[in-house]
Amino acid sequence: MSYYKYIKIIPYIISLQLFLSFSIAGTTGKIAGKVIDKDTGEPLIGCNILVEGTTLGAATNIDGSYYILNVPPGIYTIRASMIGYGGIRLNKLQVIVDLTANANFELSTEMIEGQEIIVTAQTPTVRLDQTSMSAIVSAEDIENMPVSEIGDLIELQAGIVRDQSGGFHIRGGRSGEVSFWVDGVSTTDSYDGSSGLEIENSGIQEVQIISGTFNAEYGQAMSGIVNVVTKDGGNDLRGSLDLYTGGYHTSHSDLYSLSSPFDTWLPFSDDNENGNWDYGEILYDNNNNGVWDDGESYWDLNGNNIWDGNQNSEAINNDVGIDGAIGDVNDENGDGNYTQPSNGEGNGIKDWGEHQFSMDDNGYIDQLNIIHNPTQQLNFSGHLSGPIPFVPTNFTFYSNYRYFSSDGRFYGKRLFLPNGDFGNEEIISLSPFQKSSAQLKLTWKPSSPLKFSFSTFYTQKQYRTYDSYYKYNPDGLQWNYEYDRSHMLSATHSLSQNTFYEIKLLDFSTSYWQHLFEELDNIPYETKTLSVSQFEKLDLTDSINVRLGYEDYSRIERYQYSLNTDGTYSVIDLKDNEGYQAYDAFQTPAWSFGLGGTQNGRFSRNTSFRQIKFDLSSQINSVHLIKTGFLFKKYDMLADSKSIQYENEGEWSFSSSGDTIGFNPLGGSRIYPFTPTINPTYTTNHNYMHVYPQEGAIYIQDKIELNELIINLGIRLDYFDPKWKIPKDDRLPENRKYYLATTQSDTIVFWEYEFESLHDDVMLIDSVSLEGAVKLENLFSTGIAFDSTNQIYSEAFAHELDSIKALYQWENGYSNAKGSFQLSPRIGIAYPITDRGVIHVSYGHFFQIPHFSYLYDNPEFEISNNTNGGILGNAALAPEKTVMYEIGIKQEIAPFTSIDFTMFYRDTRDWVGISAPIKSYPVGNYRKYENKDYANTRGFTIVLDRGFQNGFGAGIDYSWMIAEGTYSNPTDSYFDAQNNEAPRLSMIPLDWDQTHTLNMRTSYGKKDWMISLIGKYWSGKPYTPEFKTGSVSGSGAFAGFSDNSDRRPNVMNLDLRSSYRLKIIGFKANLYANIYNLLDFRNELSVWRDTGRATYTLTATGVNDTDPSRVGHLSEHLLKPEWYSEPRKINIGLNLSF
Repeated sequence: MSYYKYIKIIPYIISLQLFLSFSIAGTTGKIAGKVIDKDTGEPLIGCNILVEGTTLGAATNIDGSYYILNVPPGIYTIRASMIGYGGIRLNKLQVIVDLTANANFELSTEMIEGQEIIVTAQTPTVRLDQTSMSAIVSAEDIENMPVSEIGDLIELQAGIVRDQSGGFHIRGGRSGEVSFWVDGVSTTDSYDGSSGLEIENSGIQEVQIISGTFNAEYGQAMSGIVNVVTKDGGNDLRGSLDLYTGGYHTSHSDLYSLSSPFDTWLPFSDDNENGNWDYGEILYDNNNNGVWDDGESYWDLNGNNIWDGNQNSEAINNDVGIDGAIGDVNDENGDGNYTQPSNGEGNGIKDWGEHQFSMDDNGYIDQLNIIHNPTQQLNFSGHLSGPIPFVPTNFTFYSNYRYFSSDGRFYGKRLFLPNGDFGNEEIISLSPFQKSSAQLKLTWKPSSPLKFSFSTFYTQKQYRTYDSYYKYNPDGLQWNYEYDRSHMLSATHSLSQNTFYEIKLLDFSTSYWQHLFEELDNIPYETKTLSVSQFEKLDLTDSINVRLGYEDYSRIERYQYSLNTDGTYSVIDLKDNEGYQAYDAFQTPAWSFGLGGTQNGRFSRNTSFRQIKFDLSSQINSVHLIKTGFLFKKYDMLADSKSIQYENEGEWSFSSSGDTIGFNPLGGSRIYPFTPTINPTYTTNHNYMHVYPQEGAIYIQDKIELNELIINLGIRLDYFDPKWKIPKDDRLPENRKYYLATTQSDTIVFWEYEFESLHDDVMLIDSVSLEGAVKLENLFSTGIAFDSTNQIYSEAFAHELDSIKALYQWENGYSNAKGSFQLSPRIGIAYPITDRGVIHVSYGHFFQIPHFSYLYDNPEFEISNNTNGGILGNAALAPEKTVMYEIGIKQEIAPFTSIDFTMFYRDTRDWVGISAPIKSYPVGNYRKYENKDYANTRGFTIVLDRGFQNGFGAGIDYSWMIAEGTYSNPTDSYFDAQNNEAPRLSMIPLDWDQTHTLNMRTSYGKKDWMISLIGKYWSGKPYTPEFKTGSVSGSGAFAGFSDNSDRRPNVMNLDLRSSYRLKIIGFKANLYANIYNLLDFRNELSVWRDTGRATYTLTATGVNDTDPSRVGHLSEHLLKPEWYSEPRKINIGLNLSF
């Protein structure tokens, strides 16, 4: 639906405002209070209350009360004035999203009229109208803390656990149960529940993190809300530039090493003591003579320390080839045996056994030392805001930009190229990361009651994900890309002092894709256009060796060429094979780093949606603030998962409608050299989906503000239509269509995509299902038993044939998945027990549509004919449901200091899980996603907070929490079944069950300097231990304990920020340093299951340190640097502003 169509329905919505009054939408707060005569105590009617620097204001009513709605979060000055009274100016009044800032005034007649009293508002330590647990982080807080992204803020809040992959679990929920909002609109990526829109710290005005129950205006979330309000431009031109550099600075050289001696082990042996690691000193020195002998290949099956022949005939012949050295690669002596080692000594080619690598003595620890490598990370950012020149007044803008790059903490060395050739031994980052982002917000206020804004957001990322297999073949790692862009248009109109409405239109898009090379056509060989003179200089008789397998070569012509119509030549030079490699080109044994090859998966997806959201808020009297709203969202989601295959001789055939019919093999032989190809969509190794689900919601909420009680009462109705299909018959999920046909010589049954079965003389008779096809095949092959006394065979056969066709007639085997509705009642109560303390109680039902990755997984409904034939997505999944209870008390215990104690309980049902095995026809089982799993969480939080005053601020958050459930992830039961484990019938700790969480933060400083610390202590998350039994029996050598029955080591961390403000050539400057993991803690986030530690394992007991078939020392493989938290990281920067 276009925006024009959206806008056309707005008048109809406005006409409903007597029935509905719509919401603040989580981007503004409220100022309220009362004005009285200081001498008499009587209310003053008609006193003017103005918010300086804005067009906002109000006049007191008959009881002296006033309220100002639609106030963006921030710090304000409020002025109260009335004829006959002296005015009062109230400074530093803080307004917070969704809460009320109270500002009461006592005006005196004793003052000279027009004279003002200036007072400073004291930010309340306890907000008396807060009905559930939440935290507010302001722009100033973000600037003064050692945090680099919004995720660093989220993990500091009580009741929140961050897992190793960066996901957030609020009060025991799964990571995808958090809804992310920006400026009053949900920006969650529904594919996986992640944040689809990243806002840089410099563009944030305020972050609201709701870890308790939340109001009815927030939907499609079960655990919590992260609500970001972005900055607006002001009336003054302001700007800043920020630059920092630095990186990791650690002494953990034993973790981050490149084949170097540490402690008691030598990763790459120097057996001949020549100062270099010779590849053959690990692979081929079978006779331990300190040098590599050509015959010492690992194909020495008979153990005589010479290589006798090929792998198949090693023990029975003595085929040393025609030169006595290199072996008989091409069967030059014609005995039918082919040798397999490298092409040998003395042939002018460097082979593994004769290659000397110049490995360092200290690995790459210098790369993780900012003294030697100060630019591991580089950040440049800036912002500019203010009035837009050359346009009418009241037109402002806010903009920012950021570029960030990092080499990461993982490095490899280019010992090999993907094609198996030797590399240049350059040290290469295995986890590089680059990001650029920009934000622009335009605001126009043509009149006091009217405001328009347009925002655009842009983020682009490029990075690699660490994989230890490619440590010495780093060019084989594929690249990951992300591109997010969104545009938001909003209009706010105040109809009166009591009522305003807001319209928001959002065009949202987030994309992700991964590949090694952008294009496929010219990989691994690039086609170049040469002139005649350039072409004539080529030696067309030249030939090269091409790797056909692990150690299998063939010589082919170096150049492939063709003459173009314009007289030029298209030439492919096969010399430099640096592209994709066949997946079977390198058979790497266990406990070995890769010596070639490439990651051949290619995946892309895009989540786009357009959304209209209409909100209006009305303070119908001094007690009731009614909020209600609705939204409509239409998605456009695409996912394309494929892998690169080797090309065969033949071609794909397509129907007139473009559907893939099948592959015509034309001999079916594999093309050499390896030519990468991607199968068409809806074929093997290529899954593609494109869906257009829709979502809608409406809610109403009343904030009842009594003198002694505040109640938030609301209800929400959500609707979701997946716009997808589900199989009608679970036995036949693929719904294959088979044809019964006749030819000149036979009657046949064939699948509609079996191209090789189609001929010109085929005459179609009927179509049947798979089950019918099997019945027909049996009928044609075995015939039929009949009663010869009553009928003849042909009549019986025809009768049975007609019965099968009638009973198993093919029809569309899919039905449309039905849409789902869910009703969510919620209530929150704040009961002030004093003017500085409040009891808060809340209860609510929260629903969420399962991630789209579960609804639309395996969109072609492909299964295999075995006991674990795969998993199907299920568009008929019901919404997941959580019922949440909370009760707590918050009390000011000293000036600027409060303590909050909150208890909570969550009951989660209809969690997505995996079904029991479903029998498919004719053989095999498969499973599908279904609402099956259950979980609950119980716990309490204690928050001690001292606001920053007089140069000091601090906070301590402690959470005790038990999170239990049947399965942590939907696919866990599927993998348990593959391991022959029985279905789980009891509750176990969930993977993110972190019993104790303690976070500490403190800031101390004066006008020109500031020091801030963040400390963390997290108890260990669970894992499933196992131990060796000492004997091999049945399915394996390990016996296990109960799932998640033991704990990983605890996690500790300390971050520091220090800053100093000064003046540089007239600019305000801030020189700062952030040090993350100040004490360089080595936190073990993942562990070996037999020891419960990342530092050692018994898994490799009995495995030799080195082996002729492996690359690398065993101890290097057992080190898992990715299992540890990041080491110490130091960033030093300078911020200039005006």
